[in-house]
Amino acid sequence: MPVSEEVKNTGLVLDKNNIWRASHAEKMSYPEEGNNYCFAVEDNSFWFKHRNDVIYTLTQRFRFTQNFADVGGGNGFQVKFLAEKYPDKDIFLIEPGYAGCLNAKKRGVKEAYNIFFQEFPFDEKKIDAVGLFDVIEHIEDDKAFLASLAQYLPSGSHIFITVPAHQWLWSEVDDESGHYRRYNLAMFEKLAKDCNLEFTYGSYIFSYLPPIMGILRAIPFRISKLFGKTRKNTLDAELDNHTPSKLATVIFDKIHNWELSRLRKSKMSFGASCAVVLKTK
Repeated sequence: MPVSEEVKNTGLVLDKNNIWRASHAEKMSYPEEGNNYCFAVEDNSFWFKHRNDVIYTLTQRFRFTQNFADVGGGNGFQVKFLAEKYPDKDIFLIEPGYAGCLNAKKRGVKEAYNIFFQEFPFDEKKIDAVGLFDVIEHIEDDKAFLASLAQYLPSGSHIFITVPAHQWLWSEVDDESGHYRRYNLAMFEKLAKDCNLEFTYGSYIFSYLPPIMGILRAIPFRISKLFGKTRKNTLDAELDNHTPSKLATVIFDKIHNWELSRLRKSKMSFGASCAVVLKTK
């Protein structure tokens, strides 16, 4: 088919799978099988569902007026969800892993870009909000990454972020996932200042998970390291972790509803993840 002006101007090509691509790519700190790994658990996972509900709650509290780009958005789980919640907005997936873009297309995501954010036409697509959902823990220089992204956004744009919390919860899951760090809110306040961004909001989420993760992951991980042993996290184990029993699911749902009610008006001081909103100046 003839190449459109848009493609000529951006240097992007629409391939046979209706995915926008560039001819070059760099390697991220993310396992090659990472997107397919997540794809196997996302749809039935209490964790991914609650994270989406948190994202929606915060985008309702801190409104964006134009369009939204999910940077490093994996398999399009968040993009599909937000597109359903905001049918009047364009919601774009920017994902450097091609497997993630393919999985997003299977989900019905309309706009998938297999590129790095520096190649995305933010101005043309009228983006005034971006998501970084469990992304920047994979970036070695998070300050340079965040400062660079902010330069592509107009003043007053929101950056919605989720990350794993608390270094003391580090386990084999972090090693295998290619994490550089786990965060706390104080780290984000400093990061925002260093990047000349406004720290608009910060809260912890998954308030009940730190004790569970400590007992089942972090403590055994530290003990195994003391004895020079290596613990491995398997896909089967992770599937079990993301699909708890019916009783546990009922309990988690009640806690999740309570958390969402807090996030609509306030914040929480304890949890296994951070949810942060930054704003460009």
